[in-house]
Amino acid sequence: MHIFLGINVIIVIYHNVKNKIRRSLTVYKKYGDCFKKLRNQKNLGLSYFSKIGINRANLSRFERGQSMMSFERVDLMLEEMQVPLAEYELIVNNFMPNYQDFFLLELEEADFSQDLNKIQKLYLEAREAGKHMLSLAAKTRLENISPLEVREIENYLCNVKEWGYFELTLFYFVSDHIAINQLENLLANFDKRCEKYCRLLKYRRRLLQIAYQSAAIFAAHGERIEAENILEITKKYREMGVDLYAEVLRHLATGIVIFNFEDKDLGRKKINCALGALEEFGGLRLKEFYQRRLEKFLKN
Repeated sequence: MHIFLGINVIIVIYHNVKNKIRRSLTVYKKYGDCFKKLRNQKNLGLSYFSKIGINRANLSRFERGQSMMSFERVDLMLEEMQVPLAEYELIVNNFMPNYQDFFLLELEEADFSQDLNKIQKLYLEAREAGKHMLSLAAKTRLENISPLEVREIENYLCNVKEWGYFELTLFYFVSDHIAINQLENLLANFDKRCEKYCRLLKYRRRLLQIAYQSAAIFAAHGERIEAENILEITKKYREMGVDLYAEVLRHLATGIVIFNFEDKDLGRKKINCALGALEEFGGLRLKEFYQRRLEKFLKN
């Protein structure tokens, strides 16, 4: 009897492993197929990438779905073909944003508009779909997230070695709900966790949003050195490319620091200038969104 039970367990494990391998190979093939299509469109042979250290045989295996290439190597090859990583990602997803990206886009749009009904709807949708972390992301925007749930997000972020766009966005949403010492802990390594992606505007902008919001939070808590340090860290990302929206946020964060620690009139002038630029950049709604948020960062 025990022997038969043991055999049944082995069979179940075998089928589980087999299914996992099959799913992995399907994902590999999807990435490989899309890369091959791009390569053929550019009339490039398999050997073209040998100049950057990509072996012809390894590339062939990747394109056939037999193995996966590292992010760095795929990024290098795409760069050689003048294809942005974001474009490749879109092709892989059949020219549609994946569910997670679409959800975060919808959530941020609803947050800008202060559409609480839409945010509630997104929260329920994620919860019913079993997307627990997405549901928590929505809950941060409803302002009714519990300390236990905040702690759950903190633990999740601490345990992810390399942050992608989802982790960056989750951190951005939760940062003004967490204790100042925990914010310091998460910021200690956050730029290293996502350094692979910072050349992409989408990721770099989110990273800068986190930095400027964190500087404002530190300033609100009287932590001038931490606020100025985080502003200093952003210099290396600003050198990677011009982003007018992020630059306006930098002026807003700098104005908050000046207001809280140096000169209230000068700080307010810089803040108003940044708010005016936001209105020019994204309309009255964008200006009002930041206007509502910044008041809690100003010490009177």
